[in-house]
Amino acid sequence: MPNDRIGIYQPFAFLHSGWKHRELIRRLAWRKIELRYRGSFLGFFWTIINPLLLLCVYTFVFSFVFKAKWGGAEAGTAEFSLFLFSGIILYSVFAECVNEAPNLMLQNSVFVKQHLFPLETLPWVSLAATLFNFAVGLGVLAVFHFFVLGVPPMSSLYLPLILLPVVLMTLGATWLLASLGVFLRDISQVVGVVTTALLFLSPIFYPASRIPEHLRSTYFLNPFARIIEMSKGVLFRDVAPEWLPLASLCLGGWLAAWVGYVWFMKSKQGFADVV
Repeated sequence: MPNDRIGIYQPFAFLHSGWKHRELIRRLAWRKIELRYRGSFLGFFWTIINPLLLLCVYTFVFSFVFKAKWGGAEAGTAEFSLFLFSGIILYSVFAECVNEAPNLMLQNSVFVKQHLFPLETLPWVSLAATLFNFAVGLGVLAVFHFFVLGVPPMSSLYLPLILLPVVLMTLGATWLLASLGVFLRDISQVVGVVTTALLFLSPIFYPASRIPEHLRSTYFLNPFARIIEMSKGVLFRDVAPEWLPLASLCLGGWLAAWVGYVWFMKSKQGFADVV
């Protein structure tokens, strides 16, 4: 037991835990995906239909009502939709997990009461299920990209590197909020507001160039501003990511995951008494 307690402070302990329980995570994630669509007529097709419906609404509002453009007047509605869709599916990896996090332990109270169950795997499960939706959305994006703009550029192969800090930040925030949500039930209301605010404070519906120059340094304190801008570059402009900012984001994401994991492991002993 003492060795286990010391082990949680190791910098890559959260990765070791995920790898150790990878089969359990895989089974629970697949069950989560199946349960989400069980009993529905269209089943897994909803993973494609949901983002497309959302895309149609956003495209109508921002492209036709607000007359938003991306990259100048030459960019049409189809191009705008692609830029919008790419930002939505990337940001959703973070937003879906974080919005679920405060109630994660309450929704899995059966596991909480089983003292031998590794509760730290549940954020991994939530992330894996969300990444499945991201992969489906990315496939849809690739198909539309081919018909609208042609074959995606070679720089799109950098996308997994840009996704890495998102995964790390998501894990860290999910571990932290899953723990806090057990003791502070109101936190889910705050999280919903914050994720909505970050959605509109990230260059998803507009390019970062629209931000006034004197506010841009403050704007880029939001890590998703830089991440989503980089994703647009590799997916649509055939531009490699900025390596120093990307390395900084990865380092910050790793730190967030490490701190969130340590916090969760130190506090999980009290979950069963509260849930």
